Amino acid sequence: MLLSNNAKDFEPLHRDRTHAGIVLYREQDLPDRDPEGLGRALDEVFAQYGAGGLENEIVDLGDWYDWLHE
Repeated sequence: MLLSNNAKDFEPLHRDRTHAGIVLYREQDLPDRDPEGLGRALDEVFAQYGAGGLENEIVDLGDWYDWLHE
């Protein structure tokens, strides 16, 4: 699984390749601003998708982060 804030480069790879999963976040300062919140969002993604459930999926972590902070 790949975690990246480089959506521009990795979104096209999602369409062209088989992969273990791509989790993207777009807010460049999020890891510095709220590392624990980012970690909780990532935990929720893993809880939802389960082991191996991210294969060939692309997930916008920002959506999960926003959902946890509503």
